[in-house]
Amino acid sequence: MTRTISPLMAGILERLELDRPTLVSSEDLSHILDDEKISTPVRVIASRLREKGWFLPTAQRGVWEFVPAEVAGAISRNEPTIGLLSFLARYPKAQCALTLQAAAWAHGFSDRVPAKLEVAAANASIIKSLPSSLDPSVFVPLLPYVKKQGVPTLAIESIFIHIASKPQNVRSWTSATEWLPSLAAEIKWEQLEQELKGRKPTVQARSGYIVQALRPDLAERIFSLFPPGSKTWFGPRAKLKRHDNHWQIADTLLPFDPRKLEAVHE
Repeated sequence: MTRTISPLMAGILERLELDRPTLVSSEDLSHILDDEKISTPVRVIASRLREKGWFLPTAQRGVWEFVPAEVAGAISRNEPTIGLLSFLARYPKAQCALTLQAAAWAHGFSDRVPAKLEVAAANASIIKSLPSSLDPSVFVPLLPYVKKQGVPTLAIESIFIHIASKPQNVRSWTSATEWLPSLAAEIKWEQLEQELKGRKPTVQARSGYIVQALRPDLAERIFSLFPPGSKTWFGPRAKLKRHDNHWQIADTLLPFDPRKLEAVHE
């Protein structure tokens, strides 16, 4: 497909080539038209850019992927985060971020990009608006988001507490064994304590259970500050895989015994 440039589009494309945005929203395009003193409606310009292959559609109405000139035609750059990026371009104040394996990948702990990026959303209403290419769940971290791979991402300690809060949200615990040790090695106690304070005793107990062999230093501090009380289920109430008396955990989920994992060091 030949991507021609009309005189009307020249100034617009010059700006886009200079700024190199991955995504362009209706608002972004409107600002460019104002600067270029072009009165043609945004929807008309966007339609023409799409017809010529400069814009590609995304899951979000009014948000397009920009295809630079050096790309041989109207070909997507296939950014793994394009679904979340397009959503945030339309809803920039939405509280959501990468979590679980997607966050582990963003932080560099995993080489695998999940087919569906897991996203932690602040509430169910956000989940309803997220594109189907994402795998959302409700989880509110107590630490601020960090920016990784160009998008909001849970802090390392927040990822760990999401796991302890909702272990069934982890799609593959077998895959998790590949990146969980690297993540655990980077956990800082001060930040972990912030995430643990105010959480349910069940979350605190699961945290200690998961990390007891990987990071005994963290497990000891968790046990000291948040000693387990009544029995806590790790997974659905189903056939028991193992019971941990120390943490009062009834584990029906994990395909491995966390007490037998090799220790890592901070």
